[in-house]
Amino acid sequence: MLKWLVAMGCIFSISNVYAEEGEWASNVELGYVQTGGNTQTKTIHSKLKSILDIDRFRTTLEGSVLNSSDQVKTTAEKYTASLQEDWKFSKKSYVLLRLAFDSDRFAGIKTRYVETVGYGRTLLNDDVWHGNMEIGVGSRQTQLIPSQRKNDVIARASTDWKWFMTEHTTLAQTLNTEGGKEGFLSHSVTSLQQQINETLSSKIAFSAEHTSKVPVGVKKLNTEMSVTLVLAY
Repeated sequence: MLKWLVAMGCIFSISNVYAEEGEWASNVELGYVQTGGNTQTKTIHSKLKSILDIDRFRTTLEGSVLNSSDQVKTTAEKYTASLQEDWKFSKKSYVLLRLAFDSDRFAGIKTRYVETVGYGRTLLNDDVWHGNMEIGVGSRQTQLIPSQRKNDVIARASTDWKWFMTEHTTLAQTLNTEGGKEGFLSHSVTSLQQQINETLSSKIAFSAEHTSKVPVGVKKLNTEMSVTLVLAY
């Protein structure tokens, strides 16, 4: 864990040493639901995404937290974090290094670390459409609950599409899959974002995550429907 965090910090620091002056573009999503009466539950869903994009380099930081509980116990608890560095060698193409972490104890995952290198390309980028694809290879280290460890070599592919339906409305679809001999993990997110003002928007999203190999008693498919407010700064 410590070595992995040190590596992430070093990569982030090196990329910013070479970076020209630029500003971070960030947005924070926050959703909260509390019910009372016969059913009392609390659900918190938050995400953070920050991008530093300049002529030759792009740094993307992402993180998310999902926590749900009732009167008796926690019913969902998931954390994710990732750092991706892109080095551009043309207007449309770049090489990438990505470090990712996630934990989902209700899916039997105590910790999972993924390191990938690869190639990315912008397929479309105009006033109506934006399309991007990435492919890569790397390694994955997973510690299952209670104590089983699995390490494997993986391949990874992802796509990211946006349709700017109007000046204030965007439909987005992201899909990524990664895996090797220890199984494949696929994640899809479809979202509709509506601009309220210059910094605030609303977002409705549906996500589905499928794991081909899971511990006994754990479902392979997890889905989530969320309604959040997004603050851009």
